Formats: sequence, C-alpha cells, structure tokens
Amino acid sequence: MILYTPMQLELVLAGLEQMKHYPERKTTVNGVPALVRNVGDREELVQLLSTDPQDYLRSDIYPGVTVMPVR
Repeated sequence: MILYTPMQLELVLAGLEQMKHYPERKTTVNGVPALVRNVGDREELVQLLSTDPQDYLRSDIYPGVTVMPVR
C-alpha cells in the first residue's frame, strides 16, 4: 500500500504502538468457512471466506458477531 500525504511520517504513524493485535485464524462457522479472531474472552467473526453467494445473505453469520466463547 502506498500512502501519499503532505503530513510528516511521525504524525501519520502516531499511536501505532498502542494498537492492539488480535490473532486471526481460519475455521468453519455453522458450515461456512470464515476468519475469526480472539477478542478478550470471546471469538468474533472477521470475514466470510465462502464462495457461495447465499452464505452472505444469512442473518446468523456476519462480521462482528460473536461466534463462540474461547475456552
């Protein structure tokens, strides 16, 4: 990615050290391949990886939904 900006690099990258990184992994959620991440004590769906257009119309799986508790 290229970022064209007249701002100083220090201002653009300010606060980058404080950003939290949540590890992501591929799994299956209700029979649909998906990317999930651990956020504290829960797992949140980040992205659907399905090639079936009908999976994107389902109301039970969408980005941001809690899919299962982390054990």
